Amino acid sequence: MLGRRRRLGTREGECGLSVVDEVKARVDIAELVGESVALRKSGRTFKALCPFHAEKTPSFIVDPSRQTWRCFGACSEGGDVFSWVMKRQGVEFREALRILAERAGVQVAPMDAQAEERQKRLGRLRSVNEAAARFYRRSLADAEAAEARGYLERRGVPDAVAEQFGLGYAPAAPDALRGYLSARGYSAEEIATAGLSVEGEGPVRDRFRGRLIFPIRDPQGRCVGFGARALDDSDVKYLNTPQTPLFDKSSLLYGLDRARDDIRGADHVIVVEGYMDVIAAHQHEQTHVVASMGTALTERQVALIKPLTRKILLALDADAAGAAATVRGIDTAREAVGTEPRPVVTARGLVRMQNTLAADIRIIELPPNRDPDDLIRLDPERWSALVREAPGYLDYRFRRGREAYDLEDPRARSVLMGELLPLVAATSDPIVRAEYMQRLAQMCRIDVDTLRRRASIAEVPPHLRASPGPAARPEAAAAPPPRRRLTRIDKHAETLITLLQHGPAAAAAVDPGTPGFVPDALRRELLRSLLAGEDAASREGELGALAEELRARPVAPPLLAEPGVAARDIAGNIRHLHMQEDAREHARLLAEKQRELGARPLHDAAYDLARDGSDGTPDDESSPAAQVLESHARGRALHAPAGVATPDPATHPSAGTNGATTGATNGEAPS
Repeated sequence: MLGRRRRLGTREGECGLSVVDEVKARVDIAELVGESVALRKSGRTFKALCPFHAEKTPSFIVDPSRQTWRCFGACSEGGDVFSWVMKRQGVEFREALRILAERAGVQVAPMDAQAEERQKRLGRLRSVNEAAARFYRRSLADAEAAEARGYLERRGVPDAVAEQFGLGYAPAAPDALRGYLSARGYSAEEIATAGLSVEGEGPVRDRFRGRLIFPIRDPQGRCVGFGARALDDSDVKYLNTPQTPLFDKSSLLYGLDRARDDIRGADHVIVVEGYMDVIAAHQHEQTHVVASMGTALTERQVALIKPLTRKILLALDADAAGAAATVRGIDTAREAVGTEPRPVVTARGLVRMQNTLAADIRIIELPPNRDPDDLIRLDPERWSALVREAPGYLDYRFRRGREAYDLEDPRARSVLMGELLPLVAATSDPIVRAEYMQRLAQMCRIDVDTLRRRASIAEVPPHLRASPGPAARPEAAAAPPPRRRLTRIDKHAETLITLLQHGPAAAAAVDPGTPGFVPDALRRELLRSLLAGEDAASREGELGALAEELRARPVAPPLLAEPGVAARDIAGNIRHLHMQEDAREHARLLAEKQRELGARPLHDAAYDLARDGSDGTPDDESSPAAQVLESHARGRALHAPAGVATPDPATHPSAGTNGATTGATNGEAPS
């Protein structure tokens, strides 16, 4: 409760506590909430079905005497008049204060001169964008726009829908828009700052020419930029407004201004890729669909969704690039939605709190060469089935892993395990976690006990790591978590990351599976980003900070002389060290089994298998001898250099269990 007061105090202090109190006193919360929710009088309070989750019995209470609202059902949302507007309209506190102050007739303290000037400039930019939107809309009716109208007709977009979304046309003349805006008092600087004109390699000209126009609006419905589709065989199919004080594509979702209330009502959002996907969905009464506008889902886009729903369905292209974007979008969404503590019963019967993902993220797997626009218009039943049967995050990653890796190759299985095990380990539900552990063990052909040992806290993504339970000592809870000690592999990865930031072309020489061998989650993700050709230093948070830190490190001249060769060699060292560690782990497990059963029975089992001339597999695959023989064979396969055959312990007893006893007992990897 104290933390809540502090947050409110800080927030209110930005604009003056008296103003906030006066707005609260003048705004009747029952009247405010009752404008959009059907309230029913119940004694001194009002009841209703909660507007933020589906329910049949009213659990939503508005208390005018306290000026509060609260859901006592599944979502447990609640607050005052400000939090109501923030939640309902998806705005920040300052905007909620402005809305309520205007409603209450309260004068908000004026901003300082600098802030006031900035707001005035932003207001002019919004105004010039709205004027441009009107110009483009009217131009769609001109004779020149016949091809644009024909395109919309072929895509099944009627005039009424085009009007709803404000679709327009940019004339081919180089100064058509600029002439229109200049005649209405907008300066050349304002037009350029809004991203509507471009200069270089010739005179100043309109940015969009001869294209179909899609106005892009912020969550409040204000036009902040445009998307423009080519109507010919232009090399660039889509153009967008560049980065401006109003427009940042990574922090906007196309159609959110129209979809916000319906996302709340459906309690889920479908994220597609393009403008036409959204228009088709809304046209066919699926109004909880928004578009990421051709990019992988970003943290700021997820922040726009969080106040509306925690169930996100991603529907992106089925090709390789689309699948990669989907995975990046999933990872971003998982980190951005945050976690919530839930009680987890440990193996010893104790209760601890573990951070678990506060969202349900699913993937709509599109058929090849089909996009949501096609499916919604031409095969709505198939689209509905894909949405209904959308697999969860782990199911999707498991399926992608089976498709992406050769599971006959032990090294590929090792990389796959490195990718999936941290995700499985982060699952709090013990039944679900056990199920996926079994599935991963089968895919990687490894016993579950080995997986459980590998699923240490260091492998769990940082945002999902367990938090101390309520019984933890206060001083321990307050202390920051100890930094994980970097391994030799992590340090090799740092060298490779530094080299790739100085010479990005060297990434072509690095095996794409290399990041899977890196134990540290942050360095693994950073290396994966660089190999994908991304500018990792531009990422936010810890990842961007680490990228900047490693970029600042000097690179040894011999490495820069032949960066491709150096990168390949460092990646090879990472792989070799990883296989050595796996071999040591298998040797340790082998030694444990031998101490438990005794070396003689295992030797006899191997001898019997060889004498009988069998294929090296015991009839009873669950027998201790079979388990140890298989474990030892895997250890040798992982440790052996590529292309070198390893002797079968069943047919070569001296190379098998008995031969490994000494080395394993001494803690060395069999070789």
